[in-house]
Amino acid sequence: MITKLKKLPKELKNILDVISSLAEPQGVRVYLVGGIVRDLLLGRTNLDLDIVVEGDAAALAQALAQRYSAKFTRHHAFGTATVFFDNHKIDFATARKEYYSRPGVLPAVEPSDLRDDLFRRDFTINAMAISLNKNDYAKLIDFYSGSRDLKQKLIRVLHNRSFSDDPTRILRAVRFEQRFSFKIEKKTLGLIKEAAAQEALRCVHAHRLRDELVLILKEPKPCRNVKRIGALTGFLFINKSLKVNKRIYGLLCRVEKTIGVYGKKFGGLRKVDAWLIYLIGLMIGLKREEIAKFVQEFDFRKGDRIRVLSAKDSLAGISCLDKNVKPRDLYRKLFPLSLETILFFYAYYSGKTIRRQIELFLGKLIHIRLKVKGSDLKALGFQPLVLYGKVLEGLLDAKIEKKLATKGEELKEAKHIFHKLLLKQPV
Repeated sequence: MITKLKKLPKELKNILDVISSLAEPQGVRVYLVGGIVRDLLLGRTNLDLDIVVEGDAAALAQALAQRYSAKFTRHHAFGTATVFFDNHKIDFATARKEYYSRPGVLPAVEPSDLRDDLFRRDFTINAMAISLNKNDYAKLIDFYSGSRDLKQKLIRVLHNRSFSDDPTRILRAVRFEQRFSFKIEKKTLGLIKEAAAQEALRCVHAHRLRDELVLILKEPKPCRNVKRIGALTGFLFINKSLKVNKRIYGLLCRVEKTIGVYGKKFGGLRKVDAWLIYLIGLMIGLKREEIAKFVQEFDFRKGDRIRVLSAKDSLAGISCLDKNVKPRDLYRKLFPLSLETILFFYAYYSGKTIRRQIELFLGKLIHIRLKVKGSDLKALGFQPLVLYGKVLEGLLDAKIEKKLATKGEELKEAKHIFHKLLLKQPV
């Protein structure tokens, strides 16, 4: 494995060497574990370093932090610590075993050795380690034949209780299967179906389900993940009415294409939260109150809740864009919405007219802002103040229609609008 470790960036390789040198005088044994070991064997890039220590992980992490003058945080309850560098972080954990009091809850833990620590993990391919100890540095430790399953392209659990202990592993099994184009091993697949029949995912806290769902929707090809989950377990953990039928799957595939179009044509705009567009597509067939309940109970951030609900609330109104409208009306219709919501509509409405108008907004209208403010009107002595809102509203329309470019042009137009409004004021 020494050649595999050499493929890491030099900075990270040097840090691993320092960890090794610090572990020996502390009398602890230390290992690189988890996804990075898997990805090193697969030849994939992964810079998330997880370290397991047979001993005091926090003390070793603190010594590393002091060596590099890096930020250090410690979590006493879990025997873990994190060291933060400029461009990455390294997580340390004391080797431990787990006990589940009932399905779906977080486990109780106690210190143990590397074998127990690897046994508590989700799948064999994630239960390998690389020694960082002087006497066997870079040795692959594979108690549970994870390297064999990597070669055979299989997702396999370590024991029969795996999905009852932690049902979120069902979602992770699908995520890894689709990411690597592997297959879920036959017995493991049977255990998933048993857990699905018992609605095991409904035992899991909503926050943990939310995190797993977001990870799935952040995968490069989330449509395949959604289709596979729909076939294996369904989305009862979100809502009993939610079914991934051909219509929903087709919509999610269009979302995927839409995100590609956005990147090619409008890459200069901000990066979108693509996962949120997929989430909107997944949820859009539910009732408004069902969506509101879901985003509230799963405790999505306020901004995410607003974007999801605004798509449902604005869906019917966007259909008016199937006819050509004036640029100012297009602006008023789309400007209040997030990019994610707008791109969802691009995927949802496949008509050429709606899509053309969304592209017009994104390409030419989205950045339009007034240079003139209410304070500018006040400085000019405009009275009464009650007209300011109407002046600015009319000025925005004029800026869009007449393509006003400078503040001077806006002020000139504002005076014209103001005098027209004064003429309409009652004497």
